[in-house]
Order: sequence, then structure tokens, then C-alpha cells
Amino acid sequence: MNDALYRALFFQCMMQKFHPNSALVLKQTLLLLGIFTIIRILFRLIHTVYFEQVDWVEMLPVLLWALRFDLSVIFILNGIYFLAILLPLKWTTSKSFLKYLQIPFLLINSFAFLFDLADIGYYPYVRKRMTAQVFDLIGNQSDFIDLLPSYLIKFWYVSLSILIFLGLFILINRKFLRQQKQITVPFSMAWTSIQWMIFVGISIFFIRGGLQLKPIQTSTALLYVNNEKIPLVVSASFSVLHSFEQKGLKPLNTFSDQTLTQYFNPIKQYHRGEKLQTSNVVVLVLESFGKMYTGLGGRTSYTPFLDSLSNHTLVFDQAFANAFTSGDGLPAILTGIPHIMQESLAFSPYATNQMESLPALLKPYGYHSVFFHGGSNGTMNFDALAKNMGFDAYYGRTEYGNDRDYDGTWGIWDIPYLQYCQKELSQMKQTFLASIFTLSSHEPFALPDDFQDPTIRSLKGIQRGIRYTDLALKKFFAEASKTSWFKNTLFVITADHSYLAGIDSLGYYNTNMGLYAIPVMFFHPGIPAFKGRNHQVMQQIDVLPTILDLLHYPDSFYALGSSALHSNRKGFVFNQMDNYIQFLHGNSLLTFQDTLLTAAYEWPNDSLMRNPISLKDTLISESFKFYQAFRQTLVNDLIHDRHSLKSR
Repeated sequence: MNDALYRALFFQCMMQKFHPNSALVLKQTLLLLGIFTIIRILFRLIHTVYFEQVDWVEMLPVLLWALRFDLSVIFILNGIYFLAILLPLKWTTSKSFLKYLQIPFLLINSFAFLFDLADIGYYPYVRKRMTAQVFDLIGNQSDFIDLLPSYLIKFWYVSLSILIFLGLFILINRKFLRQQKQITVPFSMAWTSIQWMIFVGISIFFIRGGLQLKPIQTSTALLYVNNEKIPLVVSASFSVLHSFEQKGLKPLNTFSDQTLTQYFNPIKQYHRGEKLQTSNVVVLVLESFGKMYTGLGGRTSYTPFLDSLSNHTLVFDQAFANAFTSGDGLPAILTGIPHIMQESLAFSPYATNQMESLPALLKPYGYHSVFFHGGSNGTMNFDALAKNMGFDAYYGRTEYGNDRDYDGTWGIWDIPYLQYCQKELSQMKQTFLASIFTLSSHEPFALPDDFQDPTIRSLKGIQRGIRYTDLALKKFFAEASKTSWFKNTLFVITADHSYLAGIDSLGYYNTNMGLYAIPVMFFHPGIPAFKGRNHQVMQQIDVLPTILDLLHYPDSFYALGSSALHSNRKGFVFNQMDNYIQFLHGNSLLTFQDTLLTAAYEWPNDSLMRNPISLKDTLISESFKFYQAFRQTLVNDLIHDRHSLKSR
């Protein structure tokens, strides 16, 4: 648009006695909308593999629907600025006034663009738009600064896009400001005052996203698209702004306290009056070990040792994570609390709740409990979380005490660290409980400089990381098998979550339940007959009750999951990603948006969730009631700190 046309627009505004800055507000709003739209197109272009069902013809209405959400963001961030420069006062047209106001205008909107562009690199790892939780990751993780350089290099195209977009934004806005003329003639104060009041109403309208009863939120996008397409409609900046509002959980009251336990009872007792079988317990939590990369996944395996070990273990081949981040996967395994909030449990209002954790339950029986994680102390708040769960000791990078084995990003390489773990365990008095969390199969998937295995070095990405950690496991078990404690130890091998950025050519591990598929193996070298395949559905929160069942734990305890050793059990899996929920119960797979049941599928026959079945089916009704009871128990017990027998 040339200068002559801008002058014509400005003159028209003056003739109609609009505020002289009206044209600037209009141009800046259109500029912001244009940048948000281009970033959204770039997001779709880079992540084609995740949105193959949305061709570019379908993308056109998506871009139109997205304007409603982008306008909300623009007026939340710039409403005060717009209202300030439209004040019915003559000095608001002065060059100096407008110049100084550009500083907050440019800074605020640059941060919004920064979130949207950074989300292009972040999205594949969480499969949702960025939320306010990102501030927890930045503020509470001591390794954020260490990780930043490697991410800037890996996602160089994001870094370059940020520079280009912010540069263009500043240059175009500067041009708009130069075209703005300072007014010396008087304009109608009365009429511009009325305009200002009208603009207040327009701002509120755009912030709310319309005249509907409640302001728009992420779930409003369901009016236009299905769950899978929501990231194309809702920007990261919208998601971040609206997730600030989500402070804590709201109680659910579908069932009365008297009838709730008829549908779901969290109190378990498997071996009343029996004697506890005091085996050592070692829980190995493997970073990002998705089922797809193991011999269980039906694809190319990168875990030769784990595959060979599975022949001597009890394998749960239909196992799923309850989370998609380490900060949520670990509590699910060790405390039986699945991911349900925007933030991780360790950063939530319920981080200090009493938890019916594995170390706390075994402590009265003489178990000494230790938590091993080679990461920098404070990473993901694991040290504080371990203490709250009742672990007697925490062994991190500081305790390891040799930064020659530091990977420069996350912590100590898995091979030396797992050797350190088995040596420490060998010095402990039995009976002990140990949780060992690996880290080398996490971005950036680097290898030690002196590690020369050509087979592993030839691999790239997650495949290389998993293959290296698999070798670390092989060396760990080789040395542990020589110790006195080995044959009296129950080993549980699982993952914190799958690798969400992985690409499955057949589609299953890219979507829905496949995103959460992980290995779960129970291995007791002192009981050779304890092996085989268990085809029951299992989830991370089932690990704790299954361990206690194997140990013949005699007391009652609180558990949202259940032991997977009982053949008459009807297993279930709960997954929540933002407001989207998957609930697998028996052969019924239900999807929810908040509390609204949106679809149902037959499991496992329709594992890709392409053929919805009737929501009126009797089995669906049964599963729906069970889901309501489970979620009410989970939510209300978190709110009221009742996730243990002591606190109930």
C-alpha cells in the first residue's frame, strides 16, 4: 500500500472526525493479524506430518476461524495501548507521545511472536500448544541456560525466523509511525469521546471473542474443528495467556460420597494377614523409551539387550504412560497419580500433598529408599519431589562428583552413571528400594567423545539415544548380576513417557493411544518362572499396586491404579492433554473435552480411532460412569489432600 493511499485514508478519517490515530490503530492491528497468520502457515508447513488430514484447501477456513482467537490475543496485549493513543486529547497525536508508546507496544508483541515461533520447535515434543507451564520449565529448571545453546543450534530455522519476523515487525511499524502526521488543527472532543467509549466496548468484545456467555478458551476451537486440528486454530500466545487462568482444580460432584465407591474404590488390599516378601526393588525409568523403538513395538528395534532380557521377564505388552513429560511420568509410576493439570505435579498447588508413594509404603517394613538421577540437582524439581515422596536419599550429578562424565546438557552419561548406581546399591544394607532415572535418550542425543561404537554412532536422533541407553542397561545388568543382592531383587523396567516427536510410517505411534505406548517389564532373577506375556491393558499408575501385590504387601493402601496380575481385572488407561482426555476401559476407548463425552471407539480393533461407535451402547455407558467416578476421586482427593490412607 503506497503513501498516497495512506494519506487518503488519513484524510478520510479527518473528514469524518475520527480520532487522528484511528488509522494507526487499524494498520497496527492488521499488521499483527498478518504476522500471526504467516506464523500459523509456517507452523502448518513445518509440521505437515502431524496435520496430513488438513490440506491447503481446508487450511483456508482454519485461518479465518483463527482470526477470532488472534484478535483476542491482540486486544488482551494491546488494549491499553490502543485506548491510550485514542484518548480524546490533542496531545495524544504528538510525535513524542506516540514514539514513547511504541516501546511497550513492540516489546509486548515481540514476546507474543517469540512464543508462537518457539512453539514450532517445541510442539513435536508435547503435541500441544505451549502453555504457561513453560515459565515453570524456564524458572524452575537449573539446566535451562545450559540447554538453550543446543536448542538454538538444532532449531536454527526457528532462531532465524524469530530474527526475520521481529526485524520486519519493527521496520514496518516504524514506517507506520513516520507516516503518522501530528495534528495541529482542533478535532471534535465530544465525538472522539463517544468513539473512545465505543472502542472500549469493541476491545471487550474482541478480548472475550464475541458476545457469548463465557469468554473464548482453547476448547472453543471445537466449534470449528476436531481435537487434532485445534493447534492450527489456537496459537501458542493464546494458549499461554489463557492457561494462566488455570490455578488449581475444581471439585467434581457427579456422585455423592456414599455412592462414589460403588463405581470406583481407591482402597486396595491384596494379601491381608500374609507376610511381606522382602525382595529389593529397583525401578528403572528410561527417558523417552517409546514402545515403538523396542522389540515390542512391531517396528525396527533399537534395544537388542532389552529385547533379549524380555525373554526372562514378565512383559506387559499393552502398557501406556499417563503422561507425556518426565515431570508427570515419574509421579505416575512412584505415587500412582496421573497427569491431570497444565503444570506438573511438582509445580502445582498440590506438590506438598501427602502421597501414598512406594518408598513411604515400604519404609515401615525396613526398606531403605534411594532416588538416582544423574541430572543437575534441581532438574525438574526431582530432588524436592523425591523428598516429598519419602525417599531417604537423593543421588544427583552433585553426589556423583565427577563432571568429566557430564554430557554438557542434562547430566551424567548413562553408561558411567548406571555403573555408579550398581556400585552404590552394592554398598547398601538390604532390603532397599531404588528408583533409577536415565537421561541420555533425551535431546540432543549426543554421545561421549571417547565412545567409539560405530553401530551406535551411525544412528541419528532418538534412535541413537535409545541404543546408547540400551547398552548402558546391558553393562548395568552384567555387573549387577555379580553382586549378592541381584537374585533377591525385583527389577521394574519402564519409561517416563514415549517420544512424541517420533514418526511412525503406519501412523499408530503418532496419534492417540500410540503416543503413550511404552514398555513395562517385571524381572526377578531369583524366580526363573516369573516370565511371559501379559496382554492386559496396563498404565503407569498400575506399577505401584502391581509391585505391592508381588511383594504380598499385607496392608491396605490407596491406589488409583490396580495390580495387573489379576486376570479378572478390567484394566483402564487415563490420558489427559490440556482439556482433551482419552479413557480406555476394557474394549471401549472414550474421548472427552473437559467433561463432555465426544466420541467412542472399539479397542483394539480400531486403534487408529477412525470409526466412532454409538455413544448409546451399554458398554459405553458403563465405561462412562467408571470414568466419572475415577476422575472425581482423582480430582477431589488432590484438592483435599486425600491421596493416602493417613490423610483420608
